[in-house]
Amino acid sequence: MQADTAPTLKVSVVIMTFNRAATLRRCLESLAAQSLDSGSFELVLVDVSTNPVTSVVKEFKNKLNIRHLHTGNKGVAGNRNYGARNAQAELLAYIDDDCVAEPSWLEKLLTSAEANPGCLIGGGVQNLYPDNAVACAGQVITEAVDSCFNAPPSAPMFFPGLNFAVPRDPYLSLGGCDETFGRLAAEDRDFADRWLRSGGQQVGAADAIVIHEHRTALKGFIQQYFNYGRGAWRYHSLRRSRGTGALFESLKLHKGLRHYTRQPLRDVPAGLRTKVRLLLVTWELANAAGFAWQACADTANWLLKLQKQ
Repeated sequence: MQADTAPTLKVSVVIMTFNRAATLRRCLESLAAQSLDSGSFELVLVDVSTNPVTSVVKEFKNKLNIRHLHTGNKGVAGNRNYGARNAQAELLAYIDDDCVAEPSWLEKLLTSAEANPGCLIGGGVQNLYPDNAVACAGQVITEAVDSCFNAPPSAPMFFPGLNFAVPRDPYLSLGGCDETFGRLAAEDRDFADRWLRSGGQQVGAADAIVIHEHRTALKGFIQQYFNYGRGAWRYHSLRRSRGTGALFESLKLHKGLRHYTRQPLRDVPAGLRTKVRLLLVTWELANAAGFAWQACADTANWLLKLQKQ
């Protein structure tokens, strides 16, 4: 009589959550419905909520292999690294708690990772609210960024942190995401740059799809992209300090915006296109304002330190 063998743990799915129990529940439901055998992956939940989401975790105790880690909020980069350090599988797969994974998401990420050993794998992103102009603008921006930085035949340069897989040991050996970003955005851009400069490769898996809950209200949209602008300044400052790139390389997105948004705008319902175009202008302004704000703040801090020396 043969003994039963437990499935090999192949992937650690790392997810971070902060005071969004209902959104997290929806995400966990999609992970519980994955085509990949549930014994082949674990879920490392980095919970930085004010009150731990214990009740939500209990709902899935018989559906998912969850390790619930309630900790202080170290910012996206720090939280992402904390999850990686506590993961047990050789492959990490990241998803945000405001995303819904398609049933084959994890299986397709794993398939691509096995076909491209040692590579960072970036998945595809779709919009959860295609009838909302603000959400559509967020999706257009996402697709424009992808078109700008990952267009063939060139090798992909950047995949957003809400949907990517990476070998655990090389990720940690590189220091993971830079925790000095704190709660600023662009830590994923910075990691992608360091990954490439260290000799790592990136591969797209567009069919490994998560459906993202983009911002649906104007205020949140502006706040998000203002923060992205702040993170962009920090990202470019770090690249300059380590000599891995110049600002003008990233300006091609903004200079070629009409080109990169042409196809994504065609996919927007006709009745929303004018609003979305106006929101793209708003995005540019918010992003530029955040960039300038962080530039001034960092310069002021540098001058203050200089005076104290």
